[in-house]
Amino acid sequence: MKEALLCVDLQNDFYEDGALPVEGASEINFQVNKLLHSGDFAAVTASQDWHPPGHKSFASSHGEKPFTPYEGDSEGLGQVLWPDHCVQNSEGAEFHPEISTEYFDLIIRKGQLPEVDSYSAFRDNDGRELGLAGYFKDLVIGKILVVGLALDVCVFYTVQDALKYGFEVELIRSATKGVEAQPGDIAAALEKMEDKGAVIRE
Repeated sequence: MKEALLCVDLQNDFYEDGALPVEGASEINFQVNKLLHSGDFAAVTASQDWHPPGHKSFASSHGEKPFTPYEGDSEGLGQVLWPDHCVQNSEGAEFHPEISTEYFDLIIRKGQLPEVDSYSAFRDNDGRELGLAGYFKDLVIGKILVVGLALDVCVFYTVQDALKYGFEVELIRSATKGVEAQPGDIAAALEKMEDKGAVIRE
């Protein structure tokens, strides 16, 4: 079975000094690069948050504080308003300099529509396809190994979608970190992914 590696949002703004930091994010870089250097994959892909300035998911666009619950009527946004992050062409949107990006065969930029967010690497939150599933199917990929940030947000939604599209999925636990905004978020995300059929391995 042909396998692909999918690296989710390994961008500066999600690392320790970024606008939306994930604690311990830099600790996964060694394991991510080990996979990138392995040559074991028929395709190596990455997602990249790529928001226009003033994106509707930003708290600043509503005059609110970051992490304020969003109670609007847009199906394309999540339930939380975020700090400004991964703004197009900003340093925060760039991949972390330690990541061996030269191995990426394809980069999927997500969250580009001003009023629609995108947690999954496969589709926007309103369901619009981003092309990744078709890319994998064209290459006859059967299994996807997933790494990246953040485990309980974008990684979680990416894994869920990969399973819906019929791919086998392995999440490499040592190559992902979570936000844990609420106690138990990471454990709950892992349990839900396993319940849907993902394999979690170190």
